[in-house]
Amino acid sequence: MSELKMTTQQQLEAIEAQWEEEDPRILEAAREFLKDDLSTDEENEKLKKAYLHRGREKEYEYESKQEYLFYKHLPSLIKNYSGLYVWFEDGEVKDYDQDEVTLCGRVVRSDAVREREIRAIYVNKVPELN
Repeated sequence: MSELKMTTQQQLEAIEAQWEEEDPRILEAAREFLKDDLSTDEENEKLKKAYLHRGREKEYEYESKQEYLFYKHLPSLIKNYSGLYVWFEDGEVKDYDQDEVTLCGRVVRSDAVREREIRAIYVNKVPELN
């Protein structure tokens, strides 16, 4: 059984098709961010192998899901959190800060993370709207 592989351009188009934003400045900022941030199939495969090699399949699945949702919500994130680091989970921002280290420290110490099976978190910087 062969697996369907998407080029980076196809990934970009599939994500953009889900955006409902009309502001051209926000759309351009989101597109530019995706062009730089999307991984190739080869890069994704290497990352997946590294996670699986260390027995961290659940963390890989978590990160992949959160990354996809982050991209899907990118225009609204740019509107509301431009230039900030966000802890993003299941389609919503759980916390944010100007400083990535401060945010990550606060998040990993939170009860929400400490009390769950997978302690992985997804933090990314929202692109700035110029």
